[in-house]
Amino acid sequence: MFEIVSALVPPLVVGGVFVAGVVKLMRSEARAKAAESEARAKARDKPA
Repeated sequence: MFEIVSALVPPLVVGGVFVAGVVKLMRSEARAKAAESEARAKARDKPA
């Protein structure tokens, strides 16, 4: 049983790191997009 668990741990760790990286990238892109849309809204609402 220990051999099976020890064989599965490295792929699980790599998979977890990959998923965490994707989530971090998606969150940072969402923040950037929100900041851009907020800047556009302020520029649009600004009187000429």
